[in-house]
Amino acid sequence: MIFENPGLLWLLLVIPVFLIVLGVLGWGRKRAIISIFPSVYNSLWKKQLEKYILAGVLMALLLLALALPKISYTAPPAEQMSGEIILLVDVSGSMGAQSEPYASSRMDRVKPILLDIVEAMDELGQVKIGLCGFTNMARSHVPVISREDYPYLEESIRKIIGVYSVAGSSTGLGGPILDTLAKFSEDATSKTIVMVSDGAPFYWGASTVTEKEQALIEEALVAAVEQEVSIITIGVGEREGAKIPLYDSNGDFTGNYAQKEKGVDYIFYYQDDILRDIASRTGGKYYFEDNLTGLPEFIETQLETVYTDEIHEEEELYRYVAHWFLLAAIPFWLVFARRHILG
Repeated sequence: MIFENPGLLWLLLVIPVFLIVLGVLGWGRKRAIISIFPSVYNSLWKKQLEKYILAGVLMALLLLALALPKISYTAPPAEQMSGEIILLVDVSGSMGAQSEPYASSRMDRVKPILLDIVEAMDELGQVKIGLCGFTNMARSHVPVISREDYPYLEESIRKIIGVYSVAGSSTGLGGPILDTLAKFSEDATSKTIVMVSDGAPFYWGASTVTEKEQALIEEALVAAVEQEVSIITIGVGEREGAKIPLYDSNGDFTGNYAQKEKGVDYIFYYQDDILRDIASRTGGKYYFEDNLTGLPEFIETQLETVYTDEIHEEEELYRYVAHWFLLAAIPFWLVFARRHILG
């Protein structure tokens, strides 16, 4: 045990002298009583001695508490989570669709979801996160980075990722997954892809899954399982469909929408069947933007638990124990108050 204010301990040497002086002075005043009633000598002496012993103990315990005693202890290993997560975001044209002019686009609604994931992972210690956008291919916006670089990742989510931030003339799911699998570190303790998309395949003007795309999806899922990569899918979009409104240079709606041919507007429908299949076959889980309850907790289940010894280079770990001495003083104070204050 050590004391933060050890100088106060010198006062412990003063207590006996202080009490002896008070005792001598007090006993002198009681001599008159003893001279009249000699029979009370023994009881007075005993009571006087007991009072000063109790007072000395109380003063000593108070000084010990004020000196701020503390004891060293060894901290248990800190539990943290480890692994790599890649946020794989659909940045194809359909993600610019809006339920109505001036409403939030699908891409606008994706960004808060991504930021919430990053914030949740920040509390877990050793989780590394990367950010990729995809059309019919995936390209990295932010490589897999550690916790200290999360602010850069968050700014990239806010300002860099967006519709058409990755080149591509169509939307696929299989190819981007294959591209993303290659971006994990070889020594990653766990690997998770969080894929965010409206789930709508789009090939040269046709919203359909071609045989080639179906083969790519199958190849990607087999590879993900072999590499022990789980894929969590998050759907964003409107099942009733949404269009892409066009605005002028002042940001005002022109009254027109993006068209696939003259007089025919693009309508992009939310589809979840492929997203559900991707998640279920890779040990992941499917979520929709309106109900993300349990998402951070599920992501955490995909990570690995690690234990690290905290290093304290500048000072050891201590626990203050002044309350021990204050608690020890309570019974002495009760006896002192009962016998010498209350009578």
